[in-house]
Amino acid sequence: MSQFSDAMQALVDKASRRVVAINAGDRDAASGILWRSGLIVTADEALGEEEDVELTMPDGGTATGTLAGRDPSSDIALLRVEAQAATVESLKAASIMKSGHLAIAVGRGSNGEIAASGIVKECGGSWRSWAGGLIDRRILLDLDLDSRAHGGAVVDATETSSVSPRSDHAIARLVIPAETVDRIAEALAVKGSIARAISASPCVRSGAGEDWSGRRKVDADGPAKRAGVHVGDVLTAWSGEPIRDVHDVFRRLGPDTVGSTVTLDVTRANQPASIEVVVASGP
Repeated sequence: MSQFSDAMQALVDKASRRVVAINAGDRDAASGILWRSGLIVTADEALGEEEDVELTMPDGGTATGTLAGRDPSSDIALLRVEAQAATVESLKAASIMKSGHLAIAVGRGSNGEIAASGIVKECGGSWRSWAGGLIDRRILLDLDLDSRAHGGAVVDATETSSVSPRSDHAIARLVIPAETVDRIAEALAVKGSIARAISASPCVRSGAGEDWSGRRKVDADGPAKRAGVHVGDVLTAWSGEPIRDVHDVFRRLGPDTVGSTVTLDVTRANQPASIEVVVASGP
């Protein structure tokens, strides 16, 4: 038991060397990960609208982090910090993490590192967030995570993965795998943002069953208008796949769909129609 305890502590100690504390104004304190020298990744929802945040670095010193870019669709934000951190290792892919594996979440608070342990509750393939972001793996942890560790690191018992956790339900925690963090952070470091497809505004149910009230507004300069979509059109299928609700649309409008052509099946004045639309980047 003593050896196991020491091994767990060693993992926490190593992970904490790249974890910072984030104080974003009126927001709850959170954590972030030293991704590259001078660059920190964290959960986008932990920052709110803040552009500059106060950081507590792994050595206990303080610094100011400035927003370099954010992607709400994957819940990843990138901060720049003038305090140069030591060279850090690349995040390790979570590809071999499986349900039942031990996982340790590491954050940082005002008194030092914060740690929690549990198991991987669920592990699956790629999926899209409600906002359309492509997440490389679905990983759900079963552990009681302090809110201050939100945006920090997660490692498994053999250090084979490092991911950025975010809040989910009361106990289980959804995490963003290192593969996704690297892919999004690389783009944010260069461009400051991720191209997001223009999406439909939410429709409301018109009554029983799966009927929807249709488009309430069509942007004058948007791709839907150019393709011939009208106010009141009821969207029923996306490139042959049935649309159950507006979230099905959001999930199909990820950054990687910009420039692609999709076929929308709609009902207009009780008559079926098909419209080809080229997905465009939003403002």
